[in-house]
Amino acid sequence: MSEGRPRKLSECTALEDPGPYTVANLAEKLPDFTPEAIAAALDQLADAGVLAREAGPNGEPTYRYVAPERYRFANVPVVKAPGPDFGKRG
Repeated sequence: MSEGRPRKLSECTALEDPGPYTVANLAEKLPDFTPEAIAAALDQLADAGVLAREAGPNGEPTYRYVAPERYRFANVPVVKAPGPDFGKRG
């Protein structure tokens, strides 16, 4: 992998907008993943109800989030650092 590229899919920002996505436009944003792997992942997400699969203008499938607001905080840590008064008895 090249320097500066995400090492894990969870570090990638290619899926930050709600779409629509195609295999081709995601392959441009995710050069370390094959188009076949991207297509398989999109199909799995569509089968799970996360993405909606629709026919694009040229017949190529397009995908969009069904409810993008659900995934807004997907990469936000759940555990927050405690404040300076944590553990003090008063």
